[in-house]
Amino acid sequence: MPDKHPKPQLSLVKNSAGADAAAQSGAVKVRNFSAYYGKNCIISDVSLDLPEKGVTCLLGPSGTGKSTLLRWINRINEETENASFSGSINVLGLDVLEGYPDVTELRRRTGMVFQQPCVFPCSIYDNMLMGLRNRKLSKSEARVIIEQSLKSAAIWDEIAHRLEDPATSLSLGQQQRLCIARALVLKPSILLLDEPTASIDPVSSRAIEDLVISLGKDIAVIMVTHNIIQAKRIADNVIFLCDGKIVEQGTRTHMFSMRSSEKTRTYITEEFCDC
Repeated sequence: MPDKHPKPQLSLVKNSAGADAAAQSGAVKVRNFSAYYGKNCIISDVSLDLPEKGVTCLLGPSGTGKSTLLRWINRINEETENASFSGSINVLGLDVLEGYPDVTELRRRTGMVFQQPCVFPCSIYDNMLMGLRNRKLSKSEARVIIEQSLKSAAIWDEIAHRLEDPATSLSLGQQQRLCIARALVLKPSILLLDEPTASIDPVSSRAIEDLVISLGKDIAVIMVTHNIIQAKRIADNVIFLCDGKIVEQGTRTHMFSMRSSEKTRTYITEEFCDC
């Protein structure tokens, strides 16, 4: 665990008038959180609440801290050299950075899928077994769980007859859905998605969008995307970040309306950040 960075003297980020949905009891609560690589401040004094269900999209230009925030929620960045933080992140009632001595349990409850599909060099079925390796299950029990997860990830019908094939033989879009299914095996309460459609074709992207919408009915999905139209299609809530700060956050209806701030409207309509 990296040492905490001395707390900077920064003003508190204010929520917009459209942040009513974010005030629900939350799966994730972030308070006065700042993140650093060495002396570089990547996220600056961010505070937010993410609801227990629904899809929250993180929008903003590259390098503004969206992926960094996800990686701290899942404690991946603590393994990064010169990474440090101040403030707190509470996930499902526990402080991520202080209250989860077992990072494995945290990552069971908060699954994460990255931009590039990350499949293991083994069969599709063995890829799914990776998530169950610490559980004492019979072969029949494991198979039922794997089948359910593949169905939840909307890929079972495509690969049910190919479970012994190498996972690398799947298309990139199928590999990404396999990665999501592998995360779902552990029945997470939160799913973190870091641009999951950025490297795949439009047809596969829409399949994953439909999957995300479906998953958001039961769990919290937090997704980084640069695709504004995509966010408009799938998000229940939107957080707009620029230069490591929250410019505005609120419901999709608010953020894609004339009631949002001028900076938000500029970014959404022109994909230009005037921050």
